[in-house]
Amino acid sequence: MSLEPTIPPEVAPPLAPAEILPATTAPAAGSPAPAASLKPHKSHKQKFWDAAKTLTLITSMIINLILIVAIVTLANQVGAIKTTLNSVLGQLDSAFEGLGAASIKDTIAISQQVPVRFDLPLNQDTIVTTRSAVPINTQATFSLGQFGSINGTVSLQLPTGTQLPVHLELTVPVSNTIPVVFNQPINIPLAEKGLGPVVAKLRAALAPIINVVNQLPDRLVIIPQ
Repeated sequence: MSLEPTIPPEVAPPLAPAEILPATTAPAAGSPAPAASLKPHKSHKQKFWDAAKTLTLITSMIINLILIVAIVTLANQVGAIKTTLNSVLGQLDSAFEGLGAASIKDTIAISQQVPVRFDLPLNQDTIVTTRSAVPINTQATFSLGQFGSINGTVSLQLPTGTQLPVHLELTVPVSNTIPVVFNQPINIPLAEKGLGPVVAKLRAALAPIINVVNQLPDRLVIIPQ
């Protein structure tokens, strides 16, 4: 009988709890598949909402792109826009100022018939000339000196063309129409004829806009956050 050392059998290390796998049971033949393994079908309503979300996302991206392009363009053009606005508003203010200091200068041609009616008083001495023979019959007294006087009638005839001194004292009514033709120059200052306050109000309304434009920066700088 021989004696040999007995070697104890190797003991396998215990499995960790994570390595212990649950036993799976194969489905029996003919049994239906589990419900978790079936792929669900999307309804028409779900498809519509998915398409709407996609369209909304694309539209939002396009609008954001347009806004970014507009902001970049505005940032590059703000200086030119400010210069243009300053020029236009300055010219408009100068035009209002010039309108308040302007005056209308022109020449009006007047040609019309003017009726004339008035009473003309006369009180003056003049000489009249007879246009025909003028008979004169009047009572006269003839002086005979120291022998007295004789009353009688005088009859005579003034020949044509006789000049006689006459004193006129009377009122002559005048009624006639006379032509009036002349050129009348005019000069009407607009500020003195009521336009001055209107121009002042227009310039006062324009002043705040000019101040706002002057305060605009010459260039927009976009600072990233």
